[in-house]
Amino acid sequence: MATDVKMTPGVTLDDVLAARERIAERIVRTPLLASDALSQRTGARVKVKAECLQRTGAFKVRGALNACALLTPDQRRRGVVTFSAGNHGAGLAYAASQLGVGCTVFMAEGAVAAKVAAIRGFGADVVMRPTIQDAVQAMEERSANDGSTFVSPFADPAIIAGQGTLALEVLEDAPGIEQIIVPIGGGGLIAGIAVVIAAMKPEVRIVGVEPVGAAGMSAALTAGKPVRLDKVQTIADGLAAPFTDEPNLSIVQQHVADVVLLTDDEIAAAVPLALETTKLVAEPAAAASLAALTTGKAAVPVGAETAVIFTGGNVDLGRLKGFL
Repeated sequence: MATDVKMTPGVTLDDVLAARERIAERIVRTPLLASDALSQRTGARVKVKAECLQRTGAFKVRGALNACALLTPDQRRRGVVTFSAGNHGAGLAYAASQLGVGCTVFMAEGAVAAKVAAIRGFGADVVMRPTIQDAVQAMEERSANDGSTFVSPFADPAIIAGQGTLALEVLEDAPGIEQIIVPIGGGGLIAGIAVVIAAMKPEVRIVGVEPVGAAGMSAALTAGKPVRLDKVQTIADGLAAPFTDEPNLSIVQQHVADVVLLTDDEIAAAVPLALETTKLVAEPAAAASLAALTTGKAAVPVGAETAVIFTGGNVDLGRLKGFL
C-alpha cells in the first residue's frame, strides 16, 4: 500500500499555524473581496475568498507545500505520487519542483487539458487511466513497487493543516464573519477550515457543498463511515473525488453545520454569475459555493456576513465559453 506523509495524529490549530510559517513565502495571500452585487442579490453580506488568484490557480498548493516540506530526506529521494482531477496535482507538482523532488500524478482520461498541461509544466509526470478509480489503483501499485510517498489530495493531516491556513486569512480579514460556504471534493479544505473555526470562532456556521454526481461526503455522513463511490459524474471536476476518508469525515461530523447537494445545472449557472458579479473566473468547483448561496440551499440568514470560497479558476477557455 501507499505510504503517507505523517504528522501527529489529528490536526490542531497549532498544526495550521505551523503550516502557515512553512508555506508563507511560496503562496499568495489571496484577497477577501466584498461584493455589493452578490450582497444585493442574496440579502447576505457577501465576501469572496479569491483562491482562484492563488499560485497554480487553486487553494491546493497550500497543503501540497506543507506536505512536501515535511518529507524526510529518504522520501524526497524516492519522490511523491498522487491521484488528482488536476488542481491537487498541479499544487503537488509545483511544491515538489520547489524542493527538487520527483512527482508523478495519476489522472483520469478526459481530465481538463489545461490542468494536465499545468502539471506537466511544473515538471511532473502524468499517468492517465480510464477512470479516477483506475488512477487510484495504479498509483497505489506504483507506490508499493518503488517506495514513492503518496501525498493524499485531502486526507493527510499535513494537507488538511495546509488548507486550513486559508481560514486564518478569512478570520484576519473579516473578524465578524458568521457563515462560510465551502466546496467539498475529498474534504481536505473544509476539514482544515473547520479545525481553525472550531478553535478560534466556533460560532461561525460552516456549510459544505457537493455535486449530486459526486457526493462522497454526503454518502459517508449517511453511512457513518467513508464510502467509495462506484461512479462520479459532474461538471465540477475539482469536486469529483471518488471517496472521502476518516479524518475528513470525523472533522465534518463534529464541526460542519450542513452539507448540501447541487445539480450540475445549478453549478453551471453560477460560473457566468461569478464572472459578472465579481469579475473573477471561477471554475465549476469554485462556483459551487456561490450556487449554494444563490439557490438558497446554504440557508444563509439575511444580513449574515458570509465568506464564499472560490477554490480555483482553472478552466479551459473553450469550456468557459460554453458556460457563458
